[in-house]
Amino acid sequence: MHAIEFETTSHQHTIRLPDSVPDGVLLRVLLLSEVPLAKPLKHNLKALLATITEGMIGADTERPRDLGREVAEWVS
Repeated sequence: MHAIEFETTSHQHTIRLPDSVPDGVLLRVLLLSEVPLAKPLKHNLKALLATITEGMIGADTERPRDLGREVAEWVS
């Protein structure tokens, strides 16, 4: 594995690679920034899913009783 290190500034959500990087080469990109790249989320997915059942009662989450298929009546 080979690595190069360079600094660049993003422009319109893109970065320019050095000319020494040929087209079609698989790259692993690591972004490091002095400032946060995105606002932190107030809730993660686990916390959001945990809040789904707030205010529900047991009857709201019960599974319906499965009676199977109805018996077909044949016209004779």
